Amino acid sequence: MVAKLGKTLILLFWFAMMGLLIHRTYLRPTVVIALDAITEEGVKTGEEWFGIYQQGRKIGFARSTTLVEGDAYHLAEESEMEILALGKVQHVRTKINAYTSKNFQLSYFDFALTSNGSAFSVKGAVVKKELVLDITTGGNAQNQHIPLTEPIYLAPNIRPAIVLMGLDAGKQYRFSLFNPATLGTSDAVISVESKETIKVGNEDRSVYKLKESFQGMESFAWITQDGETLKEESPLGYSMLKETQVEAKRLDKEGPAVDVISLVRIPSADLGDSSRLTYLKARLSGAPLEGFELDGFRQTFKDGIIEVRTGDASTAYPLPFRGQGHAGDLKPTALIQSDDPAIREQTGKIVGKEQDARSAALKLNTWVYDSIVKQPVVSIPSAIEVLKQRVGDCNEHTTLYTAMARAAGLPTRMAAGIVYLKNGFYYHAWPEIWLGAWVAIDPTFGQFPADATHIRFVTGDLGRQADIVRLVGKLKVDVLEYR
Repeated sequence: MVAKLGKTLILLFWFAMMGLLIHRTYLRPTVVIALDAITEEGVKTGEEWFGIYQQGRKIGFARSTTLVEGDAYHLAEESEMEILALGKVQHVRTKINAYTSKNFQLSYFDFALTSNGSAFSVKGAVVKKELVLDITTGGNAQNQHIPLTEPIYLAPNIRPAIVLMGLDAGKQYRFSLFNPATLGTSDAVISVESKETIKVGNEDRSVYKLKESFQGMESFAWITQDGETLKEESPLGYSMLKETQVEAKRLDKEGPAVDVISLVRIPSADLGDSSRLTYLKARLSGAPLEGFELDGFRQTFKDGIIEVRTGDASTAYPLPFRGQGHAGDLKPTALIQSDDPAIREQTGKIVGKEQDARSAALKLNTWVYDSIVKQPVVSIPSAIEVLKQRVGDCNEHTTLYTAMARAAGLPTRMAAGIVYLKNGFYYHAWPEIWLGAWVAIDPTFGQFPADATHIRFVTGDLGRQADIVRLVGKLKVDVLEYR
C-alpha cells in the first residue's frame, strides 16, 4: 500500500501553493490604486481590478482598493482563483484589510483564506512593541504576541510607501513584512530596476519595472509614476494584468492550464520502489544551499554531496519524556494545538496505556496514515481542523501527528524538504521524533522510519518551512548511489 501510494500521489501541494500565495496575497504590488483622487501624500485612491493568468489562461481575478479614513489609510485586497492539483480544481479565496498610518506602517489588519470547506483567519493589531494576533482555525481561537523591533508592513502597504519614498531607477528598499500564512515576519526587498515604455492597448505608457524578493521568491511588476499597477509576473508561469471589472471576472471556460504539481517536479533517474531504500547519495546543485539544515543525524552533507541513511533508534524511554533540551519540541503553538482537549482525547484513545515512546509513536503514525484522506488542500494547516476534517496532504498529516505526539509527551518537530516519488523528487513535509536521536517518519506514506529519499532541508514551523520556496524551479538532484 505504501509503494502504491508513493506512485500515485504527490503530496507537496502546500509548498507549490505557498509560493503562489506568498506572491499573490502578501507581496503582490498593487494597491496604489487608480482613478479617483490624489491625496496630499500623492497617492491615488479608488479601485483596481486584475485578471490572474496561468500560462496565458485566465484562472482568477483580484480587486484592490485604497481609501482615506480620517488620519489613516484603509487598504483592501480580495481575490478568487482556481488551481489545478492532481487533477482536482481547488477554489481559493483570499481577503485582507489593512489600516495604516499616513506613512503606511501597519496599525491593524484582518486576513481570511477559504477553500473547499477549509477556513483560516487572523486579525492583528500593533500595540506598542508587539503585534497581537487572534487566530481562528477549525472553529477555535488562539492568541499570540510577536515582539517587534521595527515598524512592520503588510503587502498592501508596500507599494504606496515606495511611491512616497521615490520611484527612481536603481533605488532599493527593505521592508519588514508580516506574512499571515506563516505568522512571521521576513525582509522584503524591492528594487526599482528601470524605467520603460510598454504598450497598453493602443497607448504607450511610461512605467517603472520593480523586482520584488521575499522569502527567496522573485517577481516583477510594472507600475506608473503614481503607483498604478499595469502588469505583474511571478514564478511558475503566473501573471496579472490590469483589466476592467467585467474583463477581470470573465474566467477561461477550460479552467487552469497546468497541474501545479507538475510545475515543481525535480527530474531524477528512476529509483524503482523508493519506499524500500535505506541509503541514498546524491549531488545537490542549481540553488543556493546556505542556511539549510542538510547536515546532521541521518544526513551528511559536504561539497554539494548529500548522503541519507534511514535511522530507527533503538533507544526508547517511558512517556512522557522527562529529559533535557527538548522543551520547545513539546510545546503547543497556534497551529499545533497539542494542549487542545480534542487532540488530547484522541491521542489518549490511540496510545492507550502504552508508555514505550517508540511503540506509542508507531501507533500514532499508523492512525494518522489510516484516518486522513489523501488529497491536496489549500489551507494553513491546523491540527484542530485536520482532526475535524480528516482530509489533507503532507502538511495536514505532519501537523496533526506533531500535535498528537507532543500531547503524548513525545518530543516532535516538523521537517520539510524533498522526497522521491515515481518520476522525480517533489517538495514534502514529515515529522521527526526524538528516540535518543532524531528519527524521520512519514504518516502521509505510512513509513516508520521514513525511506532514505526523504532529504531534509529545514525543521520548524511554517515560517521556517517557507524557506523551501527559494529552491523551487532551481534545485537539481543527481542521484549517485542508492540501495
